[in-house]
This record gives sequence, structure tokens and C-alpha cells, in this order.
Amino acid sequence: MKAKDIFWSWDFVFALVLCITSAIIFPKKISNEIAHDIYGVGISVLSIVFSVYFAALAIIMSSSDDSFVLFLEEEEDYTTILNAFRFTIFALFVGLFYSLIVYGITSALSGHGCKSQTKWFMVLFIGLFSFGLFAAFNSTKDSITYAKLRSRFLKKSKDMKKQKDCEKT
Repeated sequence: MKAKDIFWSWDFVFALVLCITSAIIFPKKISNEIAHDIYGVGISVLSIVFSVYFAALAIIMSSSDDSFVLFLEEEEDYTTILNAFRFTIFALFVGLFYSLIVYGITSALSGHGCKSQTKWFMVLFIGLFSFGLFAAFNSTKDSITYAKLRSRFLKKSKDMKKQKDCEKT
């Protein structure tokens, strides 16, 4: 996947817009109590999406037979789909990892009596969280494309088999 494809995608642009908007409207300091709750929700959501997404990726990768992969690779569709899935799982992982880090930092700050934190922790969280979710949504559309291509392949295979059977008789 090329950098141009990432930075000019609607999911990246929308996540960037959310980052910029939150940087403009948030106060300089954010309550640790509120941030702690938001990071906790982010961890829960990203954990679920990451695990379900990872399972779906494993199923798609293991369910393909060699002839279907070759069919997809005629136009590099299989490589494109796998690259999108690989990038998305990475984006979800980074978002989840960052959420865990800022959750821990917020807990430590609260434990030391600090009542607030800089808004930049939250701004970056919003960007990574939203980008991970949007990328997962985008890759889900790729899954639908994969299913359509599978359907087309099966129809083409069936038609070829009929044609061979007709030629034999």
C-alpha cells in the first residue's frame, strides 16, 4: 500500500479533520477523570474491533483455494485486499496500543494527585481511534468485494465446467 493511498484516503482525511477540530475546540487542559473514562471506552471498542477483525482476516486468508487466489491475482486484487487488511490491522493495533498507554499515564497522573492533562493526549487519541475504526470500515467494504469476487469466480468455474462437459458429449 502506497503512502499516497493512505494519506489521500477518506478515512485518513476524516480522522485528520477530527484531530484538527478537537485541537481547536478543546481547552488546553482536560480533566483526568473524563479522559480516563474516554480512554477506557476506546480500549473496549478497539479491543473488540481488533479481535473480530483479526479473526475475520484469518478466516479470509485460510478459506481461499489456490485457483481462487490465482484468479484474484490476475489483476492483483488479492494482493490489494491483503495489503488493505494488513494496514488496517496495524492501524487498529497502533490505536489500541496508544489507548492503553494514555490510559496508564492518566491513571498514574491521577494517582499522583494531578487533576488534568494536556489536550494533545486526547487529540492524538481521537485521531488514532477514529482512523482505526474508519480503516476497519473501509476494509469491511474490501471484504464485501472479496465475497463478490468469490461469487464471480465460482460462477466462472461452473460455466467453464459446463462448457467442458458439453465439449465431451
